[in-house]
Amino acid sequence: MSNEEISDTYRHRWQIEVLWKFLKMHLKLDHLITKNVNGVSIQIYMVLITYLILLLIEIPAFYGSELLDKFRYLQLELSRRCSMVHWSYDLLPETLV
Repeated sequence: MSNEEISDTYRHRWQIEVLWKFLKMHLKLDHLITKNVNGVSIQIYMVLITYLILLLIEIPAFYGSELLDKFRYLQLELSRRCSMVHWSYDLLPETLV
């Protein structure tokens, strides 16, 4: 292999390592729910689908453009929308809000 091919191969390998680290740290792939082969396969597919959704989603520029920024934005939005306080504001008449 030429030096350029070795460099490209190492670069691709490093991208795989970074992806694996993100999947383990942020999408919780480090903890398998089951030891069943089918269950593990389903969990890996779910994490990969979540990763792809994160890649495709667009968020306001204020929050950033990195993958971790998108993940944190979704966590913020989901926690805000699941809050009992937020739901109570939705139930109030328009004049009180």
